Amino acid sequence: MISEEEFEKEECRREAEYDSVSNYVEKQKRIKKEIGRLRRLFKEIDENKKKLVDSTIADVAFLTITMQDLREQIVRNGTTVEYKNGENQWGVKQSPDAQLYLQMSQKQTQAMKILVDCLPKTPNKQVIKDDGFDDFVNGREDI
Repeated sequence: MISEEEFEKEECRREAEYDSVSNYVEKQKRIKKEIGRLRRLFKEIDENKKKLVDSTIADVAFLTITMQDLREQIVRNGTTVEYKNGENQWGVKQSPDAQLYLQMSQKQTQAMKILVDCLPKTPNKQVIKDDGFDDFVNGREDI
């Protein structure tokens, strides 16, 4: 028979494992939803290019969701942490979360540029078809 202390430790371990698995599943759902959103945004990409950029879309989705999580941690904990190297050397430095966020932001921007460059080119000037309405209004006699 196990002691109550061992039982509580095992219970805590299993709860932590369950939380970890549920967080993983939740993050995977969020990433899949973001992949779907990005695919809809970039549906105009040529079919041949679409096959090439599919992994880039998945990367951007992962970066986006991970950056959302990091942003929450940064808001909660701040962008700096105190450090101490030895007895007399201490100070404040950028937090690892903030560093990671900046690195991921740069990678996301690069990946998004790749995706945007794959979109079909649109003409700079929008051609507006004349429907004759202006001629009709201007040609009316004042009553």
